Amino acid sequence: MGESADPDAAFDGGWIFEENLRPLCESVAEFSGYGFDDSDWQAIETALPETDVERPDGWYDYPLSGRVPLTLLVAADPGSSVVFVRLTGEPDDRTGAQIAAALRIFCWYRVC
Repeated sequence: MGESADPDAAFDGGWIFEENLRPLCESVAEFSGYGFDDSDWQAIETALPETDVERPDGWYDYPLSGRVPLTLLVAADPGSSVVFVRLTGEPDDRTGAQIAAALRIFCWYRVC
């Protein structure tokens, strides 16, 4: 586990439903030009239980080194069904708008 929640996050995404984490990761990766696959998901899924949004060092950071380099930060909220998400980087306007829309959708709806 690397960083604590980054105050300079490009997107202070807030929370999403836990079951939406993989679709969010895949969506953000697609928007940024990163080839997200099962090994990426396994790294995030394995690290998530050790995270805790209440601890300053409780976030897990994962680089998405695509056309638009971003770092995904995730932290579990123990006892709930949500995950907290932030992103750092400098996305262009289009990528930023796509990510903002995805974050909004994944916190309002459960994606099947």
